[in-house]
Amino acid sequence: MPDIFVRPQKENKSLVEVSLDSPLEKISLKHPLKFFSAFALNPHQIRYETQESDEKIVLFLRRHFITNLGWLIVSVCLFLLPLFVFSFSSLSFIPYAFRFMGLIAWYLLTFAFAFERFISWFFSVDIVTTQRIIDVSFPSILYKDISETKIEHIQDISSKTGGFIRSVLNYGDVLIQTAGTLPELNFEAVPFPSKVTEIINDLMSGKGEV
Repeated sequence: MPDIFVRPQKENKSLVEVSLDSPLEKISLKHPLKFFSAFALNPHQIRYETQESDEKIVLFLRRHFITNLGWLIVSVCLFLLPLFVFSFSSLSFIPYAFRFMGLIAWYLLTFAFAFERFISWFFSVDIVTTQRIIDVSFPSILYKDISETKIEHIQDISSKTGGFIRSVLNYGDVLIQTAGTLPELNFEAVPFPSKVTEIINDLMSGKGEV
């Protein structure tokens, strides 16, 4: 399994720099990977377990943080619900010990729900390197799915941004068609989908310079 949070080897001190010539701009950046980063170009603080010595990470992606808004709101509501229940209803007919244990169980379940949603977002990542594309998905805390394909196996790539919120915050889906055993890879709700598409296209055509 590719471990993406492996400390970089000490002997490899060079930082990757990808320069892409396009009609819009020339990208030549090195970004540190922050804890909640959803888009990092040329991150120089991570590597993954099966990374080759001459392979450089070009893009590190997660779903846009705004996609967490739904479960965050639900978690806050679940946290506040007992306060409203105790404020507007009398539960004196229930022994205090049962009320206390019920409250503890409620908050443990609320924390478990929020923690599982956060872990699913945090560890579900997409990585683009100079040699391949890796999609790590955690649908639940007990299940993970890792898919990858070589850059040369990519046949077509497109981006899709729809809806008011996605347009304003500039995030969307990147669809990658491949010629390998895995027919399609999807980067879901990632920031700057058109830029991601442009970078992968340039890697496919050999315009990226490391």
